[in-house]
Amino acid sequence: MPAINEAKEICLDLMRNNARVTPALMGLPGSGKSDVAVQIGRELGYSEDRILVVHINNYDVVDFTGVPSVTNGYTVFNPTKFFYDFREGTGGGLIIFEELPQSTHHHQTWFAGFELERQTESYKLDPEVRMICTGNRAEDKAGAKQLLSHLNDRLWFFDIETSVEAWCKWAVQNGLNPIGIAFLRLRRELLNAFDPNRRSNPTQRSWTKLFTQIPEGMSTANYLAACAAKVGEGAAAEWVAARDMMAKMPNIDAIRLKPDTMEIPKEPSVQFAVATSLSTSTTVDSFARDLIYIDRMPKEFAMVYLSDVMTMHPELQQTATFRDWSMKNQDIFLGAH
Repeated sequence: MPAINEAKEICLDLMRNNARVTPALMGLPGSGKSDVAVQIGRELGYSEDRILVVHINNYDVVDFTGVPSVTNGYTVFNPTKFFYDFREGTGGGLIIFEELPQSTHHHQTWFAGFELERQTESYKLDPEVRMICTGNRAEDKAGAKQLLSHLNDRLWFFDIETSVEAWCKWAVQNGLNPIGIAFLRLRRELLNAFDPNRRSNPTQRSWTKLFTQIPEGMSTANYLAACAAKVGEGAAAEWVAARDMMAKMPNIDAIRLKPDTMEIPKEPSVQFAVATSLSTSTTVDSFARDLIYIDRMPKEFAMVYLSDVMTMHPELQQTATFRDWSMKNQDIFLGAH
């Protein structure tokens, strides 16, 4: 089972090679399938107006086939504009069909024909338009049903596996709370712990919303209640307790002033927070001082720091500072493989 970033790369290769390949990304609710589908569209080079997200259950099948009317005594089907914008002659694009396994058999029957023939009664898709599907699996107990067998035969299925490393890389690139990223590195099993019997669950989607939508200035009691509303009481309690401890980490500016003498925290949660806060705020000028401090920490935190830095500033790999440090610490890189 590929990790979600690996599935993305495989889909990109397939879809670049042939516009008629239709992948289906399947996995737990909140595991990033929708975001990856949109990323695929962007990496295929399509502008936002050429990436169409269709929540298939929000429509009647008539919306897809075209609303019928009588003209000159004949029934004609009037196409829905959002699909008509992708008709033959309009150029490439990506149509993302969300929640396909949660759809009715009527919807599935329509989609099976559309995916195969790439046309309706009133128009054809442009040959360069691509399609991709997302959905939950039946075992995820999130409303998914078994797909029709002839539809299964037309799709390329990827049961995606969640990855803390992939999510952290994405979170660093998108400026999420460094302490939140550090917490999920420490409590990896909480990144996606979906339970269909709970209303609120810790998932990639839920954590992202928690870190971006809950204001930091709330009282502790209100902040805890808001977190519980999104990820559930158990995960929220762990996060708030860890956040309070991580907040006691040494000041990042002070570390960079005296990287060779500043205290190294003993708590692993605080060490994760320090390494992540350093990596997400590093610059070309601070990189050398950061490495002096990181070199004094347990070796696993060097990989945490460097993984983030190489994501945000790959050009630093070309510096003499990095080359000298990596030569002295070859065992760290060998241990990572």
